[in-house]
Amino acid sequence: MPEEPYEPVTCDYHDELEAAAMHKQQVELEFDLEGVTQREKGTIADVYTADGAEYVKFVADAGPIDIRLDHIISMTGSGVGSRESE
Repeated sequence: MPEEPYEPVTCDYHDELEAAAMHKQQVELEFDLEGVTQREKGTIADVYTADGAEYVKFVADAGPIDIRLDHIISMTGSGVGSRESE
């Protein structure tokens, strides 16, 4: 099944993700991973671009996960709320 086109996030939201990564801040992400909504606590190790989309490398207790930014539903712990509320 082909992956849906990437939908860019706002610059402000991107900045919040980068700030959380830079400060190694503990956050809780709610995200869609292969059609299943998940919620994990951890840190954002990196924000990067690959294959025409932007991703975070999220390090949770279960191990690192690469998550497309447009699949993140919400992030708490960094002063940012749901990207849907923008």
